Order: sequence, then structure tokens, then C-alpha cells
Amino acid sequence: MSSAVPAPRTALRTVAAGLAVSALTVTLPVSAARAADPAARPGRATAVTAELSLDVSLLSKVHVPVDVALNRVQSPARQDSAVLTATVDGVDQGRPLTLLKAQLGKSVTSADDHGAAASVTLVDADLRAPGLPATTLLGLEALSAEVTCPVDGAPTAKVVAPAKVTVLGKSVTAGLDGPSHVAVPGVGTVDIRFSHRTTTSATAAASALEATVDVNPLNLNVARVSGRITIASVSCEKPVPAPATSAAPVTGAAPATTAGRAVPAEDRDASLASTGSSGTLPLLAGGGTLLVGGVAALWTTRRRRAHARRH
Repeated sequence: MSSAVPAPRTALRTVAAGLAVSALTVTLPVSAARAADPAARPGRATAVTAELSLDVSLLSKVHVPVDVALNRVQSPARQDSAVLTATVDGVDQGRPLTLLKAQLGKSVTSADDHGAAASVTLVDADLRAPGLPATTLLGLEALSAEVTCPVDGAPTAKVVAPAKVTVLGKSVTAGLDGPSHVAVPGVGTVDIRFSHRTTTSATAAASALEATVDVNPLNLNVARVSGRITIASVSCEKPVPAPATSAAPVTGAAPATTAGRAVPAEDRDASLASTGSSGTLPLLAGGGTLLVGGVAALWTTRRRRAHARRH
């Protein structure tokens, strides 16, 4: 005749199973999402001897845009060759126009882990406009602009304004307090602003001269030239270094074993770095096994004592 399992035995089995499941559940590792470190960014620098953004109106009412950057250099992406001429469709039968003549025109940029810098130097320069081949729109004796963006310092911007400037043949004094307005009867107007500089915590920009032009050449099939001219334009942005990484602290747990072979601590850490696991998992899982075995032994001992008392 079969006998029912005693209630204490059932209770002990239930408790043992519950403790075993709890132990294994608690010790399973949970991998935390690691925020991506911001990527390092190299410094940047740009230098342009002259930039022209002009709208040329022909006598035929056709508008021809002229957007030219003369002697542009950029780091670290690229370096462009110097361009001092441009072709404007419909002007002077399509012949190339020499927009800038200078005794010295130099643009330099650099960018590395220590910072970024850009500079432009221009000496004895004559800038011409389409439709005015024999007249110098802007005559500049000497000027320079320079910016620096060190990785561990504040960006700086420096401008040396030209000592002498001529606009359409008229001498103009470089004013630092505001723009200078030059009007030439029968030709047009030019507004000039000197020494423009801006800096932020990470960038710097400067230009030696900015001019707003509105002239009516009525020559070489050109009715009107209007737009903006910037001389010696420089800018930079400081580099962003890679964030420093720190190693996780090493715990005092005993080295784990794999297939009966001891694994050195450094090898274990290297494996965990690639898997995201935890070095305490083998020890805690073993603790769960010991816990289940201990409960079973306790139940067996009590069972034998009860049997001895009945007999």
C-alpha cells in the first residue's frame, strides 16, 4: 500500500527548490548600457586672402553672380591652390579677369592636437572689379590677420589694419570706430569696415577689411556691380581631445578556473572586457549549489532521527 509523502518532506523540498532558484536568479549578471564616449575632433583653420560675393549686371539686363575665394587654404581637410583670376560670362568677351595683384599674398593654416591657427599677410595689393579694368577698386598698402585656437587656452584674434587705403583712387583713413563711406560721383559708393574680430570659448575669426560695393562702371558691357568683398579672412576652431579612460578597480575574488586550469587575473579581466560579464559569477553560482546541498542534508538527518524514535 502506498503511503503519502509527509508534510515536512514536501515543505523542505519546496523551500530547497525556492532557495536554489532565488540564488541562481540573484547571481545572474545584468549588463549596464555604457554611454558612448564623445569622439575626438581635430582642430580646424581657414585662411582666405580675398573673398568676393558680387552681382554683376550686364547692359543686357542679365545678372551674373561672382563668388570667388582667392588663395584659400584650409586645414586639416585640404589645401587649395592660389587663384587670382576669374572668368565672368559676358564681361570683356569672356576673357579671364585679374581680380587681385599683390607684391605679397600669403595664406597659412595649421591644425594638430595642440591647437589650430590661421593667418593672412597682404602687401601692396590692388583689387579690381568686373567692368573697371583700369581703375583700382581697393588699393591696400599692407595688412594682416591672425587667429589662434590652442587646445588648453583661450582663442585669440589679431588684425593689423592697412596704413594706407585707396578706394576708386581716393585716399581713405582706416577708422577703427566704425565704417568709412566713400562716394565717387559718376562711379558709385563703397563702405569699408576695418578690423572685424570675434572670439568664443572654442573659436576665433577675424578679417582685416570688409567692403560693401555698389558701382556703375558702364564699361566692358557692365552696367552695375554690387556686393561684398572681404580681405584677409581667417578663422579657427580648437581641437577636442579624446576623453581619458580609467580602468575598473580589481576585486579581491579568487581567480576563476576553466576546464581545471587556473586563469590569471589579467586574462580573466581581458575576457570580461569583451563579454561584459562579471568575475563573481562562478563563485556565486557555486554558492547556490552549496545552499541546495545543505538543505538536502538537513532534511535527510531529520528523517533518520524520526525513524529511529518510532523503532
